Amino acid sequence: MGELLRVAAPVGSCIAAFAALVVTILVWRRSRLTARLEVVRSLHAELISDSAAKARHTLGSLHWQNREINPDGTERGEVMCAYFAMLWRFEQLHAGRKVLLEEANGRRDVALKMLDEQVYTHVAEYVCTFPGIKEKLTESNRDDAVFDGAYVKTFDQLRASLADSFDDPEKKARLGAHTNNTEKCNCKCHEVSAKPPLPPQRPHGASV
Repeated sequence: MGELLRVAAPVGSCIAAFAALVVTILVWRRSRLTARLEVVRSLHAELISDSAAKARHTLGSLHWQNREINPDGTERGEVMCAYFAMLWRFEQLHAGRKVLLEEANGRRDVALKMLDEQVYTHVAEYVCTFPGIKEKLTESNRDDAVFDGAYVKTFDQLRASLADSFDDPEKKARLGAHTNNTEKCNCKCHEVSAKPPLPPQRPHGASV
């Protein structure tokens, strides 16, 4: 009996140690996933913040109405600010998504799958919006060039990486438009007749 107890004691200790290790790993994985999901929430929240909504409204109104930008007054400056504000938001999204990918060794875990589904519509919309708005900014004042090369390249990297993450051919197609200005874009904005710019807006309180 004593011999059996001497053998059972270390076995029991090993089992207890193994059980504690399993619990520790499970707790660590849960904590890690919670942290990753918080990053996902933060990245998505920036795209739907109040300031982002204002920038998206400014750009979306021009894009979906296919309206020219008035070079006079304040509109062109407001559009330029909104244009770069959205480019910078997508730059932030791309940086955060790259970190999540690297931490998971390139594997799309629950957090990455959730992020990709949440941001897909936003990215797909701007695949067409960004080149459209840049063209309107350029046409409104050819003496004031739009220097956005690095930011546009970052957005293109985000678009391409996101496209690689989906098996759905329709999603891949939407994320692949406007990459070289030669392919056809299925965006409905191209079906809208071009409209002239709005009259310049006078500062509040200015005399007529």
